[in-house]
This record gives sequence, C-alpha cells and structure tokens, in this order.
Amino acid sequence: MPATRVTLLIEDLRGLAGAVDGSLRYPSLERIWSRGQVCRLAAPSPDHLRFQLFGMEAEDQLPVAALTHINDASPDSVEQYYWLRVDPVTMWADMAQVVMASYGFADLDPVERDEVELCVRDVLQLEGIDLRVNHPERWCIALRQPLDFSFTPLNDALGADVADTLPDHPEARFWRRILNEIQIALHHCPVNVRRRAQGLQEINSVWFWGGGFLPDPAPACGPETVYADGAVSRGLAILGDCRIRPLAAIADSDLRQDGGTVLIDWGRRTQDAASQLAELEALSGELARAVDRARCELRLYEGGGEGRGYDRSRRRRFWRRSRPLREALAGRGRE
Repeated sequence: MPATRVTLLIEDLRGLAGAVDGSLRYPSLERIWSRGQVCRLAAPSPDHLRFQLFGMEAEDQLPVAALTHINDASPDSVEQYYWLRVDPVTMWADMAQVVMASYGFADLDPVERDEVELCVRDVLQLEGIDLRVNHPERWCIALRQPLDFSFTPLNDALGADVADTLPDHPEARFWRRILNEIQIALHHCPVNVRRRAQGLQEINSVWFWGGGFLPDPAPACGPETVYADGAVSRGLAILGDCRIRPLAAIADSDLRQDGGTVLIDWGRRTQDAASQLAELEALSGELARAVDRARCELRLYEGGGEGRGYDRSRRRRFWRRSRPLREALAGRGRE
C-alpha cells in the first residue's frame, strides 16, 4: 500500500514554543524540524496557507464569511450572496485611541449571549439586514451586492487602533454608521449595564470582516481527508468533497484508511501552550513512527508558511542535531 501523504499544519507553532520554558524539549517535533527538508509556501496569513494546501488560489482578502456559513449552516444554504462576518468584540478606549481588546464572548453565559445577539440583531433589522447565527460566536450577514472595499481581518485588527483599521472608502460610511449605532445600543444593553456595574468585561461592539462570495470548489489536488475544527478548513473541505473529521479524532485514526492525502489542521486553541505542545509532541511521535514504517510521508508547516518535509530518507540524517524547539524555530531555514 502506498504511503499516505500527511500535512500537519500547526498555525501558532512559533507562539506556542515561545510561551513555554525554553529548556523544555520536544524530541519528535525537534527531530522533524531539524532533519526535514526545508519547504516554504508564501502565505501572508494562516488562512491564505490553508487555501494553498487545498490547491486553491488565495486573493488578498479571503471569503472567510462564506466558508464559515457553509460549515456552520448547510452547504445548500449559502446561495449566491456576498457574505460578511459580524463578530462580537470588546473595545477599550482611552483619551487617545479605541483598541479592539478581544473578540468572542469571554465569560458571558448563554442568557447573556442571547441578550447581546438580540441587541445587535435589532439594529441590523432596522437597516433591512438579517443576522445569521448558526454558531454562538461566528455570526454572518448576507448581502445582495458585493462591497467595493474590504474590512481589516479580525486577527489583524486585534490590538490595533480602530481608527487605523476601519476602511476609508465613501461606501464605508454606511457601515461606520451601523457600527456606531450597534455600539450605542450595546452600551445601553441591560447585560452590559449589569456587567459594567460589576466591573466585568462587556461585549460592546462587533467587527465586520471576511467578506466575499463562496469560492469555486477546490480542485482534485486537495486532501482527501481533513481533520480540523476551524471553519475555514472545514468550509474548504466541504467545497472539495473531502472526508471531514474533528481534530480530536486523529488520536484514534488509521491513516491508511484515510486515502492518499491527509490534512491535519491544528488551529489556534484556548488551551494553554504547554498542554498543546504535549499533545502535538505525542501526535508528531506517532507520525514519525508511521514514517519509520513507510506508512506515511509528512510535511509539517507553521502558520507563516515555513515547513519541513520528513520521510524515511530524512529520518537517517543523524548528523543534524536537534535543537530546542524555540531555538530551532527562531533560526533560519537550512537544508
């Protein structure tokens, strides 16, 4: 049986390595990175990298909202709308600037989340816009006409001055006004009034981003099986008619039954760095042993597009001494 070609994408590998004690060692990850053949994909963001791993062209602005909706709702419900993400966020203001401090619902309970959702929905309905909520923290709206400008992606806007990240385009004035009205409504929303009195974090705004139409289906050169929890990878997998499994299922998987090509997408998670690296070390060890037994060939990528190809010929490069993971990732790629 031919070896399965496995791609392991660890979106925040550098961040995870930088968040733990530099003296901690991860033998399997370090061996793959030190002995593997350097391979790179030019990708300005992890989501651009995901498009490439599915064999798809990635524009500057990715249709994240459309992929989100096809994953969270139904492949038959997307239709030919221009989809836009509407994510709940927390803004922090001082005398000089307004900064997006975080996104998501933090510690709000389901009842509080529903209050925030209803508040945002009411403002949008006054503008004739229907809020689609198929996931508690990933909201979308469907527009009949595309926008002639782009909103800053959520991760790029995080921690930045909102004045620098909002689009400066004549048609964007309409959306700036809606954003302002949502912020006013949320300021007076009972859940935020209560939380403000208790000194708790508020959800005081939303962020529009990820606009676009659903892309054309992925070509046949994409993976056959995808292990992922993230909406972008799962949406691309749905387009490509891939087998889709939750990331946790990789622990009990038999790669030989997954077809010739497999993508394992380890996206950003709330779990602490040490626990994630422990799980990744165990997974990498299993994959390395599968390489030893000629059952798979492995490519490991971090979110910036730098990677290592690891097969049976590379595992014998014993003269390439492993370095601590943080040190190895900080160094320049070498053959």
